Amino acid sequence: MDAGSLDHDVQQDAPRTTTVLVFLAAFAVMVSWLSVYALTNALISSHIMSPWPVEADPRPKWMLNAFGCCFGAFAVIGLLFRWVSRRQLNRIDRMAEAE
Repeated sequence: MDAGSLDHDVQQDAPRTTTVLVFLAAFAVMVSWLSVYALTNALISSHIMSPWPVEADPRPKWMLNAFGCCFGAFAVIGLLFRWVSRRQLNRIDRMAEAE
């Protein structure tokens, strides 16, 4: 077996965009919940913070904002990785064509 035939055996299909977006959204929900609810609950239980009254709890709004920021940041990072990967692959292709 030569190296060229191994490449065809190992090659996988790219994940679908909806699958990636669902995973990014799930991860953003987990990170935002941990940073807003879990962290503040831990601080309240250790008596570092005082609890909010139920009608004035700002955490739902904070979680929505944190979700939006996390999802946006993850999407930008993903696009940046994709752009860098495409540049590197194009560079490798140009080196292969030069030979």
